[in-house]
Amino acid sequence: MLCFAAFGFRFSARLMLSTEVQDRVNTAMASLSRMERAAFVLRHFEGLSIDEICQALGLKANAAKHSIFRAVRKMRVALEPFVES
Repeated sequence: MLCFAAFGFRFSARLMLSTEVQDRVNTAMASLSRMERAAFVLRHFEGLSIDEICQALGLKANAAKHSIFRAVRKMRVALEPFVES
């Protein structure tokens, strides 16, 4: 990652990166199916258990887990450029 602090752009660079990441997350979330997005949000933003997700979405446990797995896999691919190895 570039450091713009020496040029007086520290805040602007962070803001730009933050906006870029936010745009990428929004695009990635929009690419998920409704079920994948719902399961992902309930699990990773709301912190619900698999059982709670099953109740909320009317799914069996395997279907809920699979929806979350697919969503996570898609999000990882979409956000890979922002992750340092």
